[in-house]
Amino acid sequence: MTTKTLSTKKAAPKKKQQVKKRKTSYKPQTWAEVFASDQLPPLPTTLPRMIDVTISQTPDLLKGTVAQVVPVAYSIYPRGLAFVYIDKRKRELRMNCLLVAKEGGGKECITLPIKHILDDVRQRDRVNRKRLKEFNERYNRARSDEEKPERPANLDIQWLFADITRPRLNQAMEDAQGAFLFLKLNELEDWDKVEGSKGKANSFSVMKIVDDEDNDFGQDRVGAQSVNADGCLRLNWIADTTEPKLKKYFRHIHGEGPISRITLGGIPEVEIGSEIPVFGSYDKKYDDSILPFIENLKAAKGIITCKPAEKMVEKLKAEIDEFSTLTQDRILDSLSHRALVAAFRKACLIYAANGMVWEKEIEAYCRWSMQTDLYLKYKLFAEDISKATEFFDEKPGPKTILSVVETNEDGVFTLEALKTAYEKVGKEPNERRIKNALSQWHCRGYIVTMTNDSYKKTR
Repeated sequence: MTTKTLSTKKAAPKKKQQVKKRKTSYKPQTWAEVFASDQLPPLPTTLPRMIDVTISQTPDLLKGTVAQVVPVAYSIYPRGLAFVYIDKRKRELRMNCLLVAKEGGGKECITLPIKHILDDVRQRDRVNRKRLKEFNERYNRARSDEEKPERPANLDIQWLFADITRPRLNQAMEDAQGAFLFLKLNELEDWDKVEGSKGKANSFSVMKIVDDEDNDFGQDRVGAQSVNADGCLRLNWIADTTEPKLKKYFRHIHGEGPISRITLGGIPEVEIGSEIPVFGSYDKKYDDSILPFIENLKAAKGIITCKPAEKMVEKLKAEIDEFSTLTQDRILDSLSHRALVAAFRKACLIYAANGMVWEKEIEAYCRWSMQTDLYLKYKLFAEDISKATEFFDEKPGPKTILSVVETNEDGVFTLEALKTAYEKVGKEPNERRIKNALSQWHCRGYIVTMTNDSYKKTR
């Protein structure tokens, strides 16, 4: 696989007041702190410039919601761009975001930022939709003994309407010629139209396939006017829902692919009697502030090696692995794999939007995004996944086994006490699992062996 690096001539402009603001210290939450809280992780105080300017007109209460969503809108601009992941496979900027609220309301905060980010796409799509409509009218007017007009070339329409059929999705994929399509759903249930099925019959094959590199998507039809398509589907999407609707929508498929492939974002609950959040101005000044990032993304091509993004992912993986080792939580470990890839893709998107320039704030933002995603997934689905996959862990949040094991005044615990601790957190204390955990804890310096059946906590 060849790699190349693009020019940095179009790097986003650095404003003096932004540089001064970035000196503010920020201490990220640990994974233990994230899961011990009853609130979503707080947005970092300093953010990458692309995120910072994009959410600049959003009320403080809703900045985290918008910050989690807007990368999806930016991600459809690059064409032919991929990055090398830590497993040495290429990763395109495949993204999605599902906003979850306790109840309806609050989702309108993402509407204006997305419209302004994708204004260039919407204007071009408007022209191409008009061309497509005119062609359809000419085709339908043509008599049976006349030669039918040919379908126009370059009917590239990226922003699709929510009321879409499977054949239209195939045709849009053909027309896009490798570009990403964008779909914004007002309700998660509208995804049934994309799949062409609902309820138990919905296997979410499209939702799963759009997160996979080099997927094979298409359909064969017999009719002359039927859509015959075959290619790699690139579809980035946004939707929103409430917690009860989300659990109901995926009730037949817990423990399978769709849940791990979705990136969740939160819509904060507004207290009764609170003041209405006040938005800023989405004017020309706002458009000018986000334009450099869009132009850099349009210019970005090739298979890129971004060493800072790789180092970031390795660091995030070490953090979540350490917590998963302490909790011995298989569900969290399973969900974290694709969450790491999502964090990597966001880091690479911002890197490309900067004209291939790295910012130290990218790491804090991507850690926050990943923590938000996993916090919501675990809170909403851990128990259902546990039942569906026969995992032993069915608790409301991960707990460190070492924190519940009984010790003496010197921090020494017995093997029998460890078995009891496993039972306290709802895990079966089988010999193989305990032996493996002890080995991991010993290697990481959490314990030292005292005798054959006693150990001492060191951390």
